[in-house]
Amino acid sequence: MTAKPATLTRALALAFAVGLAGHATAQSLPPEELDISLEDLLRVEVTSASRKSERLHDVAAAVYVISREDIERSGATSIPEALRMAPGVEVARLANNRWAVSVRGFNNRFGNKLLVLMDGRSIYSPLFSGVLWENEDTLLEDIERIEVIRGPGAAMWGANAVNGVINIITRRPRDTQGNLLVAGAGNEERGFASFRHGGEAGDGHYRVWGKAFDRDTAVSGDGRSGNDYWRSGRVGFRGDWSVASGQRVMLSGQAYSNDTGDRWRVPDVTARQGVRLTDMQQTGKGAHLLGRSEWTLNDGSEAALQAYVDYSQIDVPGAFKEDRTTIDMDFQHRLLVGERHDVLWGLGYRYSGDRIASAGIISFQPDRRSFNLASAFVHDDITLLPNTLRMILGVRFETNNFTGYQPLPNARLMWTPSDTQSVWGSVARAVRTPSRGELDANIDLSVQPPGTPGNPSPLPILTRNVQDDHELKTETVVAYELGYRQRLATNLALDVATFYNQYGDLRSAVLGARSFEFSPPPPHIVQTITPDNSIKAHTHGVEVSVDWSPLPWWRLQPIYSYLSLSTSSTSGDAVSVANAQIFNSSDPQHQWSLRSSMSLTDRQQFDLWLRYVSKLGGRSVPFSIPAYTTLDLRYAWRPTRDLELSLVGQNLLDNQHPEFVPSLLPGQALEIERGVYVKANWQF
Repeated sequence: MTAKPATLTRALALAFAVGLAGHATAQSLPPEELDISLEDLLRVEVTSASRKSERLHDVAAAVYVISREDIERSGATSIPEALRMAPGVEVARLANNRWAVSVRGFNNRFGNKLLVLMDGRSIYSPLFSGVLWENEDTLLEDIERIEVIRGPGAAMWGANAVNGVINIITRRPRDTQGNLLVAGAGNEERGFASFRHGGEAGDGHYRVWGKAFDRDTAVSGDGRSGNDYWRSGRVGFRGDWSVASGQRVMLSGQAYSNDTGDRWRVPDVTARQGVRLTDMQQTGKGAHLLGRSEWTLNDGSEAALQAYVDYSQIDVPGAFKEDRTTIDMDFQHRLLVGERHDVLWGLGYRYSGDRIASAGIISFQPDRRSFNLASAFVHDDITLLPNTLRMILGVRFETNNFTGYQPLPNARLMWTPSDTQSVWGSVARAVRTPSRGELDANIDLSVQPPGTPGNPSPLPILTRNVQDDHELKTETVVAYELGYRQRLATNLALDVATFYNQYGDLRSAVLGARSFEFSPPPPHIVQTITPDNSIKAHTHGVEVSVDWSPLPWWRLQPIYSYLSLSTSSTSGDAVSVANAQIFNSSDPQHQWSLRSSMSLTDRQQFDLWLRYVSKLGGRSVPFSIPAYTTLDLRYAWRPTRDLELSLVGQNLLDNQHPEFVPSLLPGQALEIERGVYVKANWQF
């Protein structure tokens, strides 16, 4: 549901009144300048786009950096909520414990065209593709920045970096010394607490931390509780050391346990409506250990070696239980060749093995699978005109036991006519490999009761997704991008990116054979559908972000994203055509937001975040999500230097609103409610 204009006007008036009132009551103290200036922003070092440190101004890609201060002042309590700050990123909350996150289209519960890293460790799940956000988290206060690269990153990071790469980078332990205690509670955030301790160890620094929270449930459209509770606890550590000859070593790890709820619309041939609403429980637990070493060789070149091992378990009683172990190793070497060539090359290997027990509406066959991936890449950053014109050429070669060999090329051109302007363009190819679910899962999708439209027969029809001997191909994209950045004034910066993408062999399905089954009773017809690659698509769009500080203590950050997506079926099959229509209707065409950050005094902050998302769905698909506008407010006060108290209101313009629809796995559409919480942050 959308906010009425009068409601929006009153909310904005109230927000600015609160901010100005806070400023007026603090006139005895001068306003505090913002922590980062626009000049500093353009000098921010970005590493994810080219696997080396570059100034944001010099990156030949559509990059947006979400800083630690941005996360703190947004009031976000999870990583997906923080990602809403970046242009071109679609974040939709399905429930209080689940999100759909994507970049530049094709959003769903398992956003399978977006690669997400945390300190270089992939958190992309091979089970259904995408990220299971309910199992991925860290201490938000320890995040240094989130680098959001829109557009293909496969030439650097490999398959599945189709529409973008997000790298969550945590702070160095030397910057988190001492102790931190955080606690808070609210009507949606029932309770949360975290701690951190940082110290010195030999020639390095370390930190240990832990966090836990309990989140309330959302509601359905008729006001019923959604059973989407979320209780989570995790602990972690990181240590950084300098050893002989300037070598730098990092070791980090984490362990977690989650308990979440959901409500599925389980297909049931005995039910009058063909479905049975069933409360489900999901437990997730796991741990990982990551090590990284960086050193400088005698010839002045730089090398880095990273390795990690990750174990995870997902258990949904009555559906499936997955145990997965992943081992990953990555080496890269950077060297200067002459005066014009900055060469980066590397090798990688990943093993991921699983064991899946399944029952009920989902069946995995075989119950064990292993995935092996080997890769090599090389990139050359060529200076054509010193300090003015660069060309970046690169390619990554990958091979895996699912889809075989894939070349992933990339070409970029960067022109910096002045210290305040940069223009860039690129063309790249990327692929997405099939998931375990797409290759091996048989899933009961729906039941049409007898005598309903589409089923004139006297027997119910059960639609089941089944696997056959057909080999699924990798999904492909060829992407073209053009971007422009300029610092228009000392307090005003502009970033614009445009893109056009062509997709082939997108995942869909076609009708298969029909059969009769007598168990479970009553007798029913089984209509099978089988996965295939019968959809093609193209997208185009523009993303604009502005950073403006009208006053030294006031920062405004408006962003706007436009996306046009068109898909079609290459087979003409009814299921494939329907899937193409769903693709066309699952992404908002327009998104905009405005963030206002005021440092009223050296002890008071007032922040506002206004967001708009256009409608989803339409006449050709069985769902519709109205456009919505939300407003978040945050007021923070420091009674002492070490203690901060804050009050945050979220989704303030309406009592509740839907943001997305269930996809892939059966579920119930829920609505996100207005929330308020208080938080205390004590550093000592």
